[in-house]
Amino acid sequence: MEINKQTKKRKQGKTLTKKITGWLHLWLGLVSGVILLAVTLSGTVFVYCDEIIDLLAGDAKYVTAQSNTPKKTPEELLTIFHKEVPDRKAFYIDMYKGADRSFRVASASVPKQKSGEKVEKKKGQRGPRGVFAYHYMNPYTGEILGNTKSYEFFYVVAHIHAQLLAGKLGKTVVGIASIIFLIQLIGGLILWWPKKWNKTTKTAAFKIKSGTQWRRKNYDLHNVVGFYALLPALFLTITGLIMAYECLTNLTMKTFGASPDAHELSKKYEPTFDASKNALSFADYQKKMFTEFPDAKQLRMGIPRNDSMTVYHIGVARFIGLKSMYDGKSFDTNKYTGEEIKYPKEIEMHEVVEHTNFDLHVGYWGGQFGKLFTFLVGIITTSLPITGFLIWWGRRNKKSKKKDEVKSIHHHRKEIGNGQLA
Repeated sequence: MEINKQTKKRKQGKTLTKKITGWLHLWLGLVSGVILLAVTLSGTVFVYCDEIIDLLAGDAKYVTAQSNTPKKTPEELLTIFHKEVPDRKAFYIDMYKGADRSFRVASASVPKQKSGEKVEKKKGQRGPRGVFAYHYMNPYTGEILGNTKSYEFFYVVAHIHAQLLAGKLGKTVVGIASIIFLIQLIGGLILWWPKKWNKTTKTAAFKIKSGTQWRRKNYDLHNVVGFYALLPALFLTITGLIMAYECLTNLTMKTFGASPDAHELSKKYEPTFDASKNALSFADYQKKMFTEFPDAKQLRMGIPRNDSMTVYHIGVARFIGLKSMYDGKSFDTNKYTGEEIKYPKEIEMHEVVEHTNFDLHVGYWGGQFGKLFTFLVGIITTSLPITGFLIWWGRRNKKSKKKDEVKSIHHHRKEIGNGQLA
């Protein structure tokens, strides 16, 4: 009687929990696989956006240092830029302390319109957006050394990652897919967890078996490698969901003592516009910031959209990339004095929490190590929908072949029974 119970227990195989988890893991994966593939791949590519942008800029990043010739002021360079490239409008500039570095202008193409035609402005949009680009200029002569639309490429990549280039609908779809991926990661752990821990199960769970056929190799890539990437993948998914959902963003802000309405509240602390006062020049800012931050090598300044703006947003650091900053600080300044605007703690914490969450999500938290780590995790997470689909496809074809074999045997027996095969 005891032997029969043990035999019956062995035949039961998977538990009900694993059966339900396996079914959800399969069908949720098939439903969201293509979306997750687009989201994870675009996110992985974005990790190294700064390095790729600099690589594509080539020699235009540098000039021959001239000790006897002073650099032109940023205002003079911007005047030359808009004269040479009249179909573009600059929205921020990068200035470098190094005598051999070029001056960089971030700009958008001005949408062409016919005489008398109005360019429509979408709700919540500051203005019609053109194609973004970087132009590199010789700070001594004003010559445009080269340009690259890599800015536009990574802008598109970022919007594929966040909303599949489909606005609010796309953002909702990506958010749902991210929640599914979170469930998939937890379900994957349940399916990975061995029923019993022994030498054989430990080897299967933690090591990729060598000398196997592609199906087993593919299974190990999904199962074993997926396990090693589980915790960082969970972390990336959660930080992404915090950015995707306002309720999670607000909860995170409140948890760390930040105000969710910081952008609106900060307007109360902005200087009052005064037409009789002159704004501090970009050249004055350049001198002031590099003096106050002697270790900084780069200064980024946003170009005000109109004269009534009284706040300049500043970034000064060892390096400032598309969305990254190393060993530096970003802050708002009074355009008349160049002094930093002092906001209450809850407003300042909003920026800290927002930037920290973004840095954690993209891998900017640990310099090149953080980027490499996030990039590798991105490659693994991108591979999971592919390897998972191949596992399902392989099993599906295997079952079909078995069914065909069984049908063939039955047909053969039927012919023998009918005397058709003598």
